[in-house]
Amino acid sequence: MTLGSTPVRGDYVVDESTRKERPPEPAWVGRVQTVIDDEWVRLVNPHGAEWITRNTNLSEACAAQRAAYAAAVPHRVGPRP
Repeated sequence: MTLGSTPVRGDYVVDESTRKERPPEPAWVGRVQTVIDDEWVRLVNPHGAEWITRNTNLSEACAAQRAAYAAAVPHRVGPRP
């Protein structure tokens, strides 16, 4: 995936619109939950929070970012209550 291209469900992406300079804050990493249309997608963070952003704000997450996302996802063992 390249900046501005249309991602597909399950892609790990970085939302550059969430990056802050002061105070310094890295951009959020999310997985594509829903491709709404050619311009908008819904992302989900490892804790289940969702947000909507434009495709033009996205870049592909690197391997370290994908690993950090996977490590932060709470995994359940056994059946759900």
